[in-house]
Amino acid sequence: MAKYNLTKEEKCIVNKFHKYTIPFIFSSGKYCGYMQYFELIDFEVCHALLKGKIIDKKIYNMIILEGVDITKEDLDKNALEFYNLYLAIVGLVKKYN
Repeated sequence: MAKYNLTKEEKCIVNKFHKYTIPFIFSSGKYCGYMQYFELIDFEVCHALLKGKIIDKKIYNMIILEGVDITKEDLDKNALEFYNLYLAIVGLVKKYN
């Protein structure tokens, strides 16, 4: 796995996701099974990206190979913004691999 050297814009994306409160639909709603997944992204992946550390191979594979199965039409505005930030984080992980 590669170390990460994010641009200012990429750091802003990661920080925004990190500070975002996980929406209801992911904590108690239809997609509540993904709560721990998003917490892992928040605490492990965002931390690694911001600190320039290497992401654990198991976590990397889980993010890239498994991901989440969410229908965007089920999401309200807040949840959709959170989900789009998540997709941006996944894009950053792929970019710097």
